[in-house]
Amino acid sequence: MRLVIIGDPLKQSVSDFMHGWIYEKLDIEAVYKKEKVPGEELVSWLKRPKVRKLAGFNVTIPHKESIVPFLDDLNDRTASLKAVNCVRPVDGKLVGYNTDWYGFVRSLEEASVEIEGKSIAILGSGGAARACAFGAARKGASNVTVIARNPEKGQALVRDLASVMENTNLTSVGWDQSAVEPIEKAYLLVNCTPVGMKPDVRGTPIDSELLEDVSVVMDTVFNPVNTRLLSEAIFADCQTISGLDMLLFQAMASVDIWFGAQDWDQINLNELREVVHNKITGFKRKFE
Repeated sequence: MRLVIIGDPLKQSVSDFMHGWIYEKLDIEAVYKKEKVPGEELVSWLKRPKVRKLAGFNVTIPHKESIVPFLDDLNDRTASLKAVNCVRPVDGKLVGYNTDWYGFVRSLEEASVEIEGKSIAILGSGGAARACAFGAARKGASNVTVIARNPEKGQALVRDLASVMENTNLTSVGWDQSAVEPIEKAYLLVNCTPVGMKPDVRGTPIDSELLEDVSVVMDTVFNPVNTRLLSEAIFADCQTISGLDMLLFQAMASVDIWFGAQDWDQINLNELREVVHNKITGFKRKFE
């Protein structure tokens, strides 16, 4: 069986290594590769006969939203997200799923972060932001504010998710002075932009002074594991959550979609964290 991840850029991705390690542990006979697909080549790539012969594929920047109109169907549970990071060919048709929201929720659970009744601020309005807003609503957040550089994308996110945010107040503001208050009032701040991602490791999406009243900061960027945003959050006495666990859990959910529910007790989660962390950083760290 053959699987791939598509996106551009992919240099920072360790998905091929991670999936290979998982398949070996679960005794799954499959090969997972990276395949660079620039934005303008997405449609032509999807039309290739080999695509529908894949066991499945993951989708990353910049295709999570743009791929949706070109799929044959969407999983009912997450169709409202209009963002896909996992595709499974079924009877010659391409069916889209979203496992990012699950990765987000599991990351919070692993960090013992409870957001029920809390206010959340999300930086960005792309596919990752949609997944985190969806996950925050499922975990009972009272308010979710999306801070968008593109006001139209932010408003579209709010419209698309309104039907699944019944008990959560979802709003969008611009990336300007209007974003200050939602950030300062947030219990949890989540960076869903690529700012700070390798090679731009010196980048950070917001001024560190805004973190003073935030309790928890999560970065969906996983390479580097310890972004500048997270480093500054530590100095501001915030609890921090790296993008590493979200990466792992969304991958595990993808495997279940492609191959059926797995016995994840066969995998030591800390060992998986360790090997992926070490692959990303080049430095050994022990997780216990």
